[in-house]
Amino acid sequence: MSAATQVAVDATRVSSTFDARLEPVLTIDDGATVRVETRSILSHVDTRDPAVFAAIADHSHMDIPVTGPIAVRGARVGDVLRVDLHEVEIADHGAMVTLVGRGGFTEALAPTGLLLPIRDEHVHFDDIALPVRPMVGKIGLGTSDAPHCSTVGRHGGNMDCTAIGPGTTLYLPVLADGALLFVGDLHARQGDGEACLTGVEVEGAVVATCRVIRDWPLERPVVVTGEHTVTIGDGDDLDEAVRLALDDMLALVRAERGWSREHAAMFLSAAADVAVCQVVNARKSARVSLAHDLLPITVPPNPQE
Repeated sequence: MSAATQVAVDATRVSSTFDARLEPVLTIDDGATVRVETRSILSHVDTRDPAVFAAIADHSHMDIPVTGPIAVRGARVGDVLRVDLHEVEIADHGAMVTLVGRGGFTEALAPTGLLLPIRDEHVHFDDIALPVRPMVGKIGLGTSDAPHCSTVGRHGGNMDCTAIGPGTTLYLPVLADGALLFVGDLHARQGDGEACLTGVEVEGAVVATCRVIRDWPLERPVVVTGEHTVTIGDGDDLDEAVRLALDDMLALVRAERGWSREHAAMFLSAAADVAVCQVVNARKSARVSLAHDLLPITVPPNPQE
């Protein structure tokens, strides 16, 4: 834990929902830094033997909860919570599974499990070394309708966005007093789409600073990385998810430049990239990315007169 970290939450304080009615496991000051431990598929089994893990007949009970909620003093409904992700710590081994009826493929996958060693900054998949690319699959705020932690929405949730990793800043609309942050589902790496249902699932911890922002009517999550501004949409299908992500980026560009909807839309068609986050859950998620070197976006935006 870095010297600047003030408080910590261990991985026993978990929930299966983003429920705003839950008692906070911790309350922190605005601007505080916290280290949050998280669980994974492997929290359900005590083995590092690939053969033992692969022999498990059914992995469907191995849910991945979120740690929290963490309340932020002074956060009110209508505010925005800024979460600066400093570190995503990951274990030295991870796991992937397939489940019957799940995944993005035409033909159903058989249930199976795979343990993967992580060493020298690589995930070792058979004889292929994949560079580690840590990310946070589930991160969001509590809301009164208590969505399951496997879904995605305005609150954030199971966005499975590969842009949400160390060194990035996430902005989330506050939907309940105290903000009520939940974090979980760390991946050593994941491809866009999360095609088989899982990334390389790992136990670990996230070190983050939380700050409250006033007077920004944010609709959905926004991510700022070192290279891009990213909007994230969700929907019953990818079409809906992409439309919402495009709408949100359109609003940011118009606030930045004062352009008409049509002019801003043409700019996005020339400059922005649309990508899939995940295609394997009941609600899909997609993102739109705009490079800072093409148009730096002011976040929070400065409204045009």
